[in-house]
Amino acid sequence: MDGTRGTRHHGRVIHGRLPRRAAFHVAVPMVVLFAPLLVAAELEDPPPPIAVAVDGRSVLVDQGSTLGGAIRTLALRAEPGRLLEVGGDVIDPRASRGTILLNGLEVPRSTPLEAEDEILVVDGEDRTEATAREIERVPGRQPGNPMYTLATSRVAKVTVAGEVSGEVVSTRYESLGGTRRPPAVALTFDDGPWPRSTRQVVDVLERLNATATFFMVGYLMERYPEIVRRVDRAGMTIGTHSWSHPYLTPFDELTPHRIQTEIERPAAFVSRALGVRPTLFRAPGGRYDGRVIHLAEQAGMRLVQWSVDPHDYGAGATAASIAGSVLRAVRPGSIVVLHDGGGDRSATVQALPRIIRGIRRMGLELVAIPA
Repeated sequence: MDGTRGTRHHGRVIHGRLPRRAAFHVAVPMVVLFAPLLVAAELEDPPPPIAVAVDGRSVLVDQGSTLGGAIRTLALRAEPGRLLEVGGDVIDPRASRGTILLNGLEVPRSTPLEAEDEILVVDGEDRTEATAREIERVPGRQPGNPMYTLATSRVAKVTVAGEVSGEVVSTRYESLGGTRRPPAVALTFDDGPWPRSTRQVVDVLERLNATATFFMVGYLMERYPEIVRRVDRAGMTIGTHSWSHPYLTPFDELTPHRIQTEIERPAAFVSRALGVRPTLFRAPGGRYDGRVIHLAEQAGMRLVQWSVDPHDYGAGATAASIAGSVLRAVRPGSIVVLHDGGGDRSATVQALPRIIRGIRRMGLELVAIPA
């Protein structure tokens, strides 16, 4: 050996002097004290969440969240508003945008949230297209539509339709003056065909050489087609009075599709049974609006109302009361509503000869409603 002493330590030879004991004891505590600091840093609790209101309900979000982060995390979505046709169909599904407000304001999505903030999801508003009115003068002299009397005048057709879709909302006719009233009266009969009374009414009319207009109910025409043909052979005019005569819901409050069916189905039956398309329609209860007029017009029909109603369907009606009521009220151009169906019409049948003779004594002719 060269004289330098070596010491073997854990299998290694360390040359030189042994390290002093004091230095060894200082180094170890430094490592021991540093390790707990690292563990404490890793175990430190995150800040507590904050409560915000979302559409009125309380929701917890992390501190430091932004409005955009909350929107993504909570899957918030404001639906767009639609533009609708006057009939309800969608023209534009995204006509107006929805928005998400923070405390009642539109703010950037990067805005930090604070406790008790309020987030409100506001959908876009649906709106119906505006309407436009078109006025068209009808050539010549025309009866009213709806037709209350036999009078004719210069007429303007007023149509209201959607500005975007062009879909018709309503139709009405306005008199422009120059009214003429013929020296005539029209007798009309509703609610048939009826097994006994309709035939009796036709027998009286034929015997007295009078003509009239019958507004018939579709399902009854289908049930009694031979009576329909009997009325037609007698030279009477046949109009329609809906298919099922709805009464629990007023006719003008039915859906457009139901109104259209009630108008078109009985007209189609008459066309098949008689080979003639009817052009006159009377709504049950006389209930109509601009939409009913338009749907009838689409089916090639005109609405007919009345100006004289003796209420012959009332429980206390008698032949004398019915005839007296009619003869006191009729004037040149009057349209009289009577009933040949819907129940016991014996009083109406008995009153009919007196009504016909009384009208003729006034110098007035009995006519059917012109098609």
